[in-house]
Amino acid sequence: MQTTFIPFSVLFYCYLFLHGVTGLAQTLPITPTNQLKLPVADYEINFRWQGDTLNTVWEPYASLLIPVQLPHCPHVFYMQFDSGSPYSLFYRNKLKAIQQRYAKTFMRGDSLTTLRDFTFRAGGHSIVATEMIVKQFDDTGVNWKKNSIEIIGTIGMDFIDNKILVMDYPARKLTIGAAIPASLATQLTTFDFHYAGKRILLPAQIKGRKTILYFDTGSSAFELLTDQETSTALALPGSTPARYPVKSWGKTLTANTLASRDSITLAAEKLPLHHVTYMEGVSDVQIKQMRQMSIGGMTGNKLFRHSILVIDTKNRKFGVVRKK
Repeated sequence: MQTTFIPFSVLFYCYLFLHGVTGLAQTLPITPTNQLKLPVADYEINFRWQGDTLNTVWEPYASLLIPVQLPHCPHVFYMQFDSGSPYSLFYRNKLKAIQQRYAKTFMRGDSLTTLRDFTFRAGGHSIVATEMIVKQFDDTGVNWKKNSIEIIGTIGMDFIDNKILVMDYPARKLTIGAAIPASLATQLTTFDFHYAGKRILLPAQIKGRKTILYFDTGSSAFELLTDQETSTALALPGSTPARYPVKSWGKTLTANTLASRDSITLAAEKLPLHHVTYMEGVSDVQIKQMRQMSIGGMTGNKLFRHSILVIDTKNRKFGVVRKK
């Protein structure tokens, strides 16, 4: 059976089972200070979806990618936008392959362990990384064919920390700035959310019960990842779970995905739910602790695919506008 890779944030979600929201900022590892110098003015970035095979089924919305360009290199690469990562990073194996072909892209003496004062373009906008972590991801190089999709890193929460992010999913566009666009503000009602350790925790309602969902753009494959009892309650009657192994940074878990025709309410908007997933191996004690802390699970991009999602990390406000 094929094993699907999922981001580290799924393991972080399992961590939430044990620790909850209360005291989360104290128990999380210390996140680095923001090292990205972003454009002063508001700016827009067009993103693209990347598909992948999940449990032998093609998933067209597996990753949300941002186009990037490096200095002295004509090729367009991509970085995955992952709100489950507190900071941005490059993949060492990809940078080594780029360095071999375009030596001027990196300064002489760069060890490809940490880049300092490195300028690149994201969606056509200049970004300066005063310090950028470089980590080995796998052993693959770069496919230099013209239409290849090469992901060379992750764009994390330092990209939107202390900013307002507008994710217009139908238009495939991100807007990042200091204020909600005037054209959108009249349609939007905002609500408070939890923001701890650069993690976004959104208040929600599932089956009329108030809960909290961890929002992770790096886990597009899951509309809702929750416990087995909630999954069963949301599933179509008689639905049989599709079971498959998922691998996350050295850990292998078993996912169970059920068909659903229910919904989740976020920011007073009822969003349709087509699939719900639970992971095996979580104890009853952990589930009880999660419920006591009102943590209901994790959600990603797919739930908002027909909506505009606004995340204001400065004022800890969010809102959703459903598009017809």
